[in-house]
Formats: sequence, C-alpha cells, structure tokens
Amino acid sequence: MIMIRYSLKQLWRMRRISVFFVLLLTFAVLLLSLGGSMYALISANMERFEGIFLTIGTAEQVPVSVRRVKVWDAEAEDYRFRTVRTYGEPLPASVLELSGAEYLSGPEQRPYYVAYDPAFCLADEKTGFGQRVILEGEACEDCIPSGPVKMRLKRVLYSHYPMNMIDFYFCDHWNPEPELLEAGKTYVMYLTDGLPHGWRTGSDNPYEWVPAGSVSSDQTDLSGNKIPCTLPELFCEEVTEGFYETEAGRRWTELARALDWMWHSVPVTPVSDLNLLMPFYRGDAYLIDGRELDETDQDEGRRVCMISRHFARNNGLAVGDPLPLSLILASCFGTTSSDASYLYWPDYGLLNAEGKAYEPFFEAEYTVVGIYDWSPGSSRTSDYALGRNEVLIPASSVTESPEHNIAAYGPMKAANTSFRIPNGSIREYQALWEEQGVEGIELQFYDRGYTDLQDSVAGIRRISVILLAAGIVTALLVLTFFCHLFITRQCRRTAIERSMGMGKRQCVLSLLTGLLLLCMAGCILGSAAGYGLSGETVRRMETGGHYSTLYSSGIIAVEGNEAEEIMLDVSVNGAVSAASGAGVLAASVLLSLFMIRGNLKKEPLALLGGREE
Repeated sequence: MIMIRYSLKQLWRMRRISVFFVLLLTFAVLLLSLGGSMYALISANMERFEGIFLTIGTAEQVPVSVRRVKVWDAEAEDYRFRTVRTYGEPLPASVLELSGAEYLSGPEQRPYYVAYDPAFCLADEKTGFGQRVILEGEACEDCIPSGPVKMRLKRVLYSHYPMNMIDFYFCDHWNPEPELLEAGKTYVMYLTDGLPHGWRTGSDNPYEWVPAGSVSSDQTDLSGNKIPCTLPELFCEEVTEGFYETEAGRRWTELARALDWMWHSVPVTPVSDLNLLMPFYRGDAYLIDGRELDETDQDEGRRVCMISRHFARNNGLAVGDPLPLSLILASCFGTTSSDASYLYWPDYGLLNAEGKAYEPFFEAEYTVVGIYDWSPGSSRTSDYALGRNEVLIPASSVTESPEHNIAAYGPMKAANTSFRIPNGSIREYQALWEEQGVEGIELQFYDRGYTDLQDSVAGIRRISVILLAAGIVTALLVLTFFCHLFITRQCRRTAIERSMGMGKRQCVLSLLTGLLLLCMAGCILGSAAGYGLSGETVRRMETGGHYSTLYSSGIIAVEGNEAEEIMLDVSVNGAVSAASGAGVLAASVLLSLFMIRGNLKKEPLALLGGREE
C-alpha cells in the first residue's frame, strides 16, 4: 500500500504529462475501437449478404445476320414481312468452361424433355382451344384454295374435339401459289382451325381451316447435326386406294399418333440448380407447398419433382404423390415458354427422321416434393417463362441418353444457357472471358445488386482498416514514449529504492501501479468514446444503408414480384470496443514490464554514480 501511495505521488508531480498521456491514449483507443467496430460491422453484413445475393450469368449466341422474309397473307392478298435471325453453327456450352474460373453451378445448356401420359390433363376439358387435326377432305368442285373453299369431310384420322360437321372450309392461307384441288378426289390434310377469312375487314366469311404444319422432322444427333431424312414436308396429299399401306400413308398415321401427345404431354426440365432458372431467381415462380429441389437431390439423382399449381390442380396431385414420367423426346432448341397458353405447341416436326412417332427413351416414377406457382403480374410470354404444366426434375435422375430422341437443336439462348459464380467475381470472370477470345456469344450477368453493394462497402472497409492501422500505430507510439518517461527515465529512482532495501517486486509495483492506472483510464475512456462514436457513425450510415435486390444489369425481383430492400445491420458490437481497450491495456503491461526489467538489470551503485539519461 505504501508503494502504491508513493507511485501516485510520483504521478501527481508529473500531472501535466500524465493528463497528456491519458488524452493521447484515449484517442489511440478511440481510433482502434472505431476502426475495429466498423470492420466487424461490415464483415458481418457481407457474410449475411452472401446468403441473400446470388450471381448468375447467361450466354446467348449472337445471330450472324438479321433478314426480312416475306410471307403471303391470302386475306390481305399481299405479302407481310417479318424479321428472321440467322445463326451460324451452334456453339457448345463447353466454351463457357474457362480455365481459372470458379463455378458454383454449370455452365450448362439445358434441354427440355417431353413426357407423355394419356392420363395427363393439361386444361379444363370444358374449355375450347384451337387444335390441330388430320382429316380426309373431298373438294366439292375444282378449286384453287387462295381463299376459303368448301370441302366435304370424309374421315378424321385425329382430332381432340369431336368433328361434328359435314362440310368445312379450307384456305391455303400462307401460300402465294396454292395448288389445284380436283373435285371428287380425297386429300389427307394436316390443319388447324382459324378465324373467318377477312375478319379484319369485317367481311362475312365462314371460319376457315389452314395448314398447321407438315410431315417433317428436325431430328438431330447429340452434336446438333441434322439426321438425313426423306420426309416430303407436305401438309396435304392425295389419298388413293391402299394409300395407308404405303410408306407415305404410314407417315400420316404416325403423325396422327404423334399429335395425341400434344394434349397429354408436359414439358420436363432437368435442373442442376434451381437458381439457374430465371423465374425462380427473380421470383416470378415461387414455392407454395412442399420443398424445392436441392443439391442433395441432384447429387444422389433422386427421382423427385416439382410441379406447377395448375398441373397439380387439374390432375389431383399433392406433395408426396407419385408421378409417372415417360420421356419421349428431348429438345435443345428454345424453351418451354411456348407452353404459356395452357397447351404445349412444338416448333419442330413431330416425327423422327424415319417418319415415325418418337418412342419413350426413359420411363420412371417420380415423387412430387414441391408445388410452385407464378407471382401475379409476372410475364407468361417471355422466353424465360415456365410452361403452365412444366415439371422440374433433378438432371442427374435421368439415367438414359436421349441421343436417338433429339427432336430439335439450336444455338445457345439466354433462357436455357446459364451458370452460377461466386458473388463479387463478375469482373474477374469477364477478364478471363476476354482472354479466351470466344466470339459470337453475348454474356449477361445478374447479381441482385451485389456488385454495387460491394463497391459501396469497400470504401467503408478501407476507412475502417485505415482507422485500425492508425489506432495500433498511435497506441504503440504513445505507450513507447510515455513508458520511456515513466519507467526508463526513472532508473535513478529505482536505484534509490533498491538502495533503501526495497526488493525487486516492490520496485516493480512502485513503477507499474501509477502507469497502469493511467492506462486503465485511457483505455476505458477510449473504449467508451469509440463505442459511442461507432454508434453515431452507423446511425448516419443507416439512412443510406438500403440496398435493393434489383440486379445490376436489369430489374429482377424477389418473391411477390417486388424488389426487396436489404438493410445494413447497424447494431454495434460493444465487445469490439472492449477488446480494443483490453488489448491496449495488455500491451501497456507487457511493454512496461519489459522496460522495468531493463531498469532492474542495472546495478544501483552504477546508476547513482552515473548521469541520468
């Protein structure tokens, strides 16, 4: 106790220096506390944002040319023009696999399958939809069908709805030079129901049937090479005696068989990562029951699926129910968005290169684990839209190759070619892509605003690092200088105390007690001031700390089709300020003991006989 009082008296004699020391140390701890608190705050928020933000990229092959083509319109009796994009050879998705790039998913060019089951119900049967039919018709008189011509229905090879009519009107609507139909001859025709001829001008004409397609095939191999075929690509052919026993006639019966799956088939998309599907990424589609497909489903190839609310309702399906899927073909052309109007209309030939309907290449029973729906107001017509009856399955669950059932193949589209990379790596990926030198592909990145957020907090992080460094350097300089004043320059005092019979422990206590009291005062004041200043700083940040989940290259929304604002968590961790003060206090003890040890090493008589430094 005597040594403590003696130490305090020494401080009182140096009270101006002591006060200055406390102020400087308070400032140093304040810098350290403020910098540490800000750094911890930003680090915690960025870690939290990692679970909120996702970064995906899409790739689309650029057309080599855009040209206008003319299409005859029998109603207008003139050509109409439309724009057609021409692509070069399709590039494989493997060109996106860059050396040195880190992928969390993909890159992949997703095909989609078509699953057929006669029990599938795609829409309310009481609701009428346009349909494609194959029928036999007889011309009532010699005619050229440049407008609606009357024909007599002889036979229906395929129709979803009953064909309760004796006569119908046919128009070769898109052909500027239609061929003559002879009276008394029977023709098999592939047609679809249309509008009254001249409906735009208000002409009083009957509803007409127009060509719906042709006996054709777009089948390719796995590399996208068209498989040679000799199909005539006709929508109409004369029926003669024994016609359906010929090769030509059998093609028409096969086409009639293939048409049935249009009313009883659903698009099936193989999924490796649900986030790669833009409707789920932006919240146009969201889960309403069950669970989503996850990484484990993909890794283990589980036969589970997600289905749309529309398909579940029409087929009486719920989570946990079995769903048999018989995959009859695969398409690497376009997306399933053509299914937006209830039914599934293909943009390619329904037959394979041999003129036959596709047979299943994979059959399995899946279990429904989730049901999804679309957000109100979300687009149902864009290339990114999901089909109204679309089924999602893990890509690895399909164990058979569709190599003999690829109905169409096309270039990469942004809606079916994508990949996922770590947040904040867009610039690095773009640099690697430029080094690759691949031409003819356009990349687009979506990160829900993570890049903007990263740029915003990078400045705050740099300031916090500067404050931390300044606090550490200032604290070390202050401690070193004042420990020299309070300890090293007090070596004669130590010599006198030791000459008076004090032990080394008592001398340590004499030198250390007062200094530690000053250090404790500075550390406590600095920690408290740093904590208060940190709170005030983040409160000011809070007004500008809202970050939207809109992605950086376009508008993307979260569930509910509304942009979600992500706010910085501005709660200051008081432990950081306390740790800053405790760290400086510990450093002061260590530095003081080191300098006191130097004092005690010197002999008292040598110190008293020498000059004070």
